[in-house]
Amino acid sequence: MGFANIVSHLSRAMNRRSCPLTIMFLGWIGLLGQVAARPLQPIGAEAHPFPDTTNRIVVFSDQLPSAASLSQAQWRFIADHYVGTQKETRSWAEMIRKLNPHFIVLHYQLAVGAGTAAFLDGERWTNDFGYIKQHPNWFLRAADGSPISQNVYHWDVMNILFRNGKPISKWPKYWAETALKRLRDNEDDGVFADSYTQDILMNQVNPPFAWFSSAEACKQNWIPNLNLYGAYCCKSLHDQPEHFYYLPNLGGLVNAWDTTDYAVGDGGMNEGFALAGPGNYYMPSDWHLQMNRLLALIRADKIVICQSYTRDSDYDARWFVIGSYLLIKGHHTYINMFDTSTLSWYPEYTVPLGVPLSEPARTISANWDAAWGVYRRDFTRGMVLVNPGTQPVKIDLGRTEYLVGAKGGGPVPASGMPTGQLMTRPVSAVMIPGHSARVLLND
Repeated sequence: MGFANIVSHLSRAMNRRSCPLTIMFLGWIGLLGQVAARPLQPIGAEAHPFPDTTNRIVVFSDQLPSAASLSQAQWRFIADHYVGTQKETRSWAEMIRKLNPHFIVLHYQLAVGAGTAAFLDGERWTNDFGYIKQHPNWFLRAADGSPISQNVYHWDVMNILFRNGKPISKWPKYWAETALKRLRDNEDDGVFADSYTQDILMNQVNPPFAWFSSAEACKQNWIPNLNLYGAYCCKSLHDQPEHFYYLPNLGGLVNAWDTTDYAVGDGGMNEGFALAGPGNYYMPSDWHLQMNRLLALIRADKIVICQSYTRDSDYDARWFVIGSYLLIKGHHTYINMFDTSTLSWYPEYTVPLGVPLSEPARTISANWDAAWGVYRRDFTRGMVLVNPGTQPVKIDLGRTEYLVGAKGGGPVPASGMPTGQLMTRPVSAVMIPGHSARVLLND
């Protein structure tokens, strides 16, 4: 096999971001042909691979505290326990990569909007809305010509419309160009494109606009353009030598009529995973819909970040989040839950279940255990049982298993020593409250 054929064969057979050796080899081969064409890039110039999550729970944290507020022990804890974060300065990224060279940092940028909120460019918190306002046709406008504004977060909706497969304004081009500059200035690995789906717009804009008040109007007018726009932004990042990630905020994934192409990028964040917020649970049918939409992404080996907002004191809710995650976890499925601090750690993250005995199901219904009345997934060292309903379920196991409990957990103190721990006790029956889950070990 000739040299060119070897490279081609390895590219096809091993082209996975989760394989650092592959990336190093292919990057070196590609560099031989490109070194004369472009200079070597600094650290962060090639997107760091997201690690495999098959046999462990892996945490991708939302924006972590600033460098000035972190102790050396907390820096070490972050480097050892989290796979990545977002919205950090270049010096923050450089510091964490001295401790963990594989650490992933994403740039934060609104997906379909622009406003006065500051964003990061290298070391600076800055804003370009003054320049954007000089281009009136970049804004989506109502019939009277007024820009359409998001009510809660106070940013304007931009003109992402396409005609004959091409953008009708230069906003998408500007979005991509500025994102690329900031990615390189920040030494980031990709963009977290926030507020992407219709969740953030429906009945939340001023002046009222039919596309964001009528489901049919949204499906016919906004969502087809959103799908084209997302593909455009993703391609703009992928076409770079760094092959940056495009990871939109996919919202709650519980709107049945929504026809958004959730797989348009490299994956994304499910904000409101398993529950909408502290004490705020989805109907079982909505939980079911969310799990199925996530399973479709996970089976396509997309990067899925499951983010939940909980109370540290609500152990049943914490187990529900962990249990739902374990039910669907694939090769690149990450989790994050917190209450008062994004630098939080929970002992449930360390539950030693081992490797799942089956790949993620096509639909969550395949995990239904009719005899026990819960959703179940088996692992090499035990099982997870999830009850998304409102009523408790009691199960006679018919044998002795070891029920895992948790104590403590939450913000990581300056000492870098997390407060939580796991405990086990033998049981032959288990009670699972509504909106909760239990993990049982077989040894």
